Amino acid sequence: MKSLVVGMLAVLLAACSGGDTTPSASPTIGIPTASATSAPPQTLVPGSDWTLVGPNTQDVRLAGRGITLRFDDDGTLSGRAPINTYSAPFTAGEDATLEIGPIARTEMGSDDPDLLAAEAQYFEVLTLVDGFDADGEQLFLRSGDTVVLRYGLEGTAAVFGATLIGKKVAKARAEATDEGYEFRVVSVDGESKPVTQDYRPDRLNATVVDGRVTEVTVG
Repeated sequence: MKSLVVGMLAVLLAACSGGDTTPSASPTIGIPTASATSAPPQTLVPGSDWTLVGPNTQDVRLAGRGITLRFDDDGTLSGRAPINTYSAPFTAGEDATLEIGPIARTEMGSDDPDLLAAEAQYFEVLTLVDGFDADGEQLFLRSGDTVVLRYGLEGTAAVFGATLIGKKVAKARAEATDEGYEFRVVSVDGESKPVTQDYRPDRLNATVVDGRVTEVTVG
């Protein structure tokens, strides 16, 4: 379990330091161009409850673990991780910088190694955050120029998209269509597919590995 977390953090640190981020069969932490350009004014709205929708990696899945985040106007953030609740002081700048202080958490345990790994990864990545992008429905936390955590508001396309992760493509497409979303595959086993770069809030972009959806973005 420790090796999984260390391994995935190594990938993230390499991306943040300007290392090689060429896509491979194992999806790395990042965000498609279409979504990266979709967040206009940089503002954190106090009291909004965000649900984590990505990223997932081949070894550690974060989306779908019920992870939440909330910023309050007293300069404190809080939320629910896979096992524990947590809180920390934060400072957000007008230039979209974000500084997160020491993270306090409850001390609940678990016999599930997957949950333990996901929680450890989440807290480690939070410590690397130094900036954000936000719009009315999505929140992107950055480390340098790399988006490392993505959140959506309940009832939005981003949160629905996270429910498709782990499903076979045909089933994911059918469920998305039933909910009124356009569904398209943008990457298969590390190979990007040619797609238009226009942004649509009702379109779900799926990354697929071994026939199953591993990541979904909006745009």
